[in-house]
Amino acid sequence: MNQSPAGDAQGSGTYVGGSVTGNGIAVGAGASASYTSTSAPAGESYQALLQAVRELGEDLKRYPVTPETRELSASLEETERQVTTTGQAQPGVLTRLRTALEASGGVLGAITSATALGTAVAGLIGG
Repeated sequence: MNQSPAGDAQGSGTYVGGSVTGNGIAVGAGASASYTSTSAPAGESYQALLQAVRELGEDLKRYPVTPETRELSASLEETERQVTTTGQAQPGVLTRLRTALEASGGVLGAITSATALGTAVAGLIGG
């Protein structure tokens, strides 16, 4: 957004131009700015989990909606949201995801993304 210089009562002018992404900028007397990132860096095991969650989410769109796949989809979304905002997933979220995976196993069969996700979850919570 560009604005023409605007004068104030003392005859000074201001010009605003260009754009800024990923930072906070404050200009002028008493100005303040803050920037909060909406994603957190995840460790390697959580990056693998996040990738598996996203892949299964995409694959799940090709399957019929059942109570089991609906629960799995909700668990995938919750897990993705938590990992992207905090860099990890709480044990309760992972347990819910594993339970949803097991419950929908008959519907999904042995698709690669479900197997990969099961392996990632097991690596994070054991077993």
